[in-house]
Amino acid sequence: MRLSLTLILAATSLVSVSGRPIVDDHPLLRRLAVGETQCFTHRAATASDCQSLLAGPGAPDWTNVAPAGAAPIFKPFCSGSCCIFTDTEDVPTDALLSAGTTLLGCVESANGLVNGITKTAAAGVCLADATGESGCFQNL
Repeated sequence: MRLSLTLILAATSLVSVSGRPIVDDHPLLRRLAVGETQCFTHRAATASDCQSLLAGPGAPDWTNVAPAGAAPIFKPFCSGSCCIFTDTEDVPTDALLSAGTTLLGCVESANGLVNGITKTAAAGVCLADATGESGCFQNL
């Protein structure tokens, strides 16, 4: 009994380096408000790939990558294992890069991986691995 209680307490008290709560692949209980950020631990991208992406994103691809019947999700930029996802088409590149830079605050120093979602005035933005299945599709 004591071991299970310890594990439950340890799992509920995880906090990222930036002080934002870390969620292990569970959907948010509510939509984020503008300016809020949520970090995840599952299906994260390599931070160095995300830094490369943010340094030179290239031309955006505004193809809807959401599953059939779901709200649109766009994956305008990818580099290596890292992609930016958004719920709004044609968001200015500068706004996406700024949100991506904010999401680098979700980097886990222990393994160099990053995954998170933030809400800007322009759109919901997620930084994750190429699948986006870690919280992007559920929470944008």
